[in-house]
Amino acid sequence: MARFLKKRKDVYGAVPGSVIFLGRKKMDTSKVRVFQYNTDSHTEHDIATSADIQISLRDDMVTWINIYGLHDVQLIQQIGKQFLISSLLLEDIVNTDHRPRIVIEKDYIACIVKALIYNPDDKKIHSDQISFILGTNYILTFQERVAEYFEPVRQRIRAKAGRISNEKADYLLYSLLDTIADNSLETIEIIGEQIENTDTEIIQTLPKTAQKIYQLKNEVNYLRKHVRPLKEIIFQLQKSESQLLHSVTMPYYQDLQELISQAAESIEIYHSMVTDQLHVYNTYVSNKSNDIMKFLTMFASIFIPLTFIVGIYGTNFDYLPELHYKYSYFIMWGVMVLLAVGMLLYFKKKKWL
Repeated sequence: MARFLKKRKDVYGAVPGSVIFLGRKKMDTSKVRVFQYNTDSHTEHDIATSADIQISLRDDMVTWINIYGLHDVQLIQQIGKQFLISSLLLEDIVNTDHRPRIVIEKDYIACIVKALIYNPDDKKIHSDQISFILGTNYILTFQERVAEYFEPVRQRIRAKAGRISNEKADYLLYSLLDTIADNSLETIEIIGEQIENTDTEIIQTLPKTAQKIYQLKNEVNYLRKHVRPLKEIIFQLQKSESQLLHSVTMPYYQDLQELISQAAESIEIYHSMVTDQLHVYNTYVSNKSNDIMKFLTMFASIFIPLTFIVGIYGTNFDYLPELHYKYSYFIMWGVMVLLAVGMLLYFKKKKWL
C-alpha cells in the first residue's frame, strides 16, 4: 500500500457521508475502553460488545472513551449515533488516509491527527491516525490499533499527578495532543541524527550513501506531510471561541503551538540539510570522476608523443637514417624519457597535477 496516498477504489462513487473504512486493518477485533475521573477518584473498564456501547456520562467526572480499531464501521456508527456525530465526520474518521484537520461545531470539536513512530527494522516512519472529539465533559479517541501513545497521560490521572485530575475535558485534549507532539519530536530527532551522521559518509563517498540520503529525504517528506497540518490545527484551537475551550487552558495550547512550531521548523531544517547533502554527494562523486578522467587524460597525453616516436621507428622501410646507427636505440629511449619528464614538469607548473 502506498505511503503518501492510499488506494481509494472502495469509495469511488460512494454517497457523501458513507462510512467506509479506508486503510489497512491493524487489529482483529475492535475494543472500547472507558476511563472516567475527577479530583477524588477514577474508574476504567472495557466494553465487551458493541451491543453494550451505551456509555453513561457523568457531570461530575470527565469521561475519556478510547475506541480501538477503525475497521469496525458498525461500532463507529453506533458511537456516532449516541454522541450525535455527523456522518461526514465519521467518514473522515474511518479514512486513515485523511489529511489532519479540525472541525469546530457547537456541541463538539473534532481533531484528526497522525501519531508517528520510527521502526528501526525497516528504517521507516509509520503512522497511526487518531481522531479526537471533545464534548462538554467527555473526549472520544478513535485509534487504528491498541498503542501506548497515551499511557503517560493515564498514569498521571491514576497517580493524580499534576493538574490533569482537577481540570476539564479540554485540558485532557491538550494533554493528548501534547503527547502526540512529543512523539513527533522524538521521531524527528531520530531522523535528524541519521541525517547529521551522513555528513561523514558523504566525504567518503560510500556506494550506499546516495541510497541512504534518498531514503532519509523520503522520511522527511513523510514527516512534513503529517506534522505541518498539526500546526494549523493547534492555531485554530487557539483562535476558537468555542465554549468547550476554557480560558484557563489557553496558555497550555499556546505552549503546544510553540512545540509544534519547533517540530515544523526542525523538519524544514532537516529537509534543507538532506537536500544539500544530496547535492554535495553528487558534487563529490562528480569531482572524483573528474580527477580520474584528469589522470587518464594526462597519462594519455604523455604516451601520445611516445607512441608517435615508436610508430615512426616501427615502420618497415629499409632506409631510415638512424636505423643502423650503433646508439640509435639508446638515443630513442633518452628522447622518450626526457619528453615524458618534460611533460610532467609542465603539468606540474600549470598545477594540473
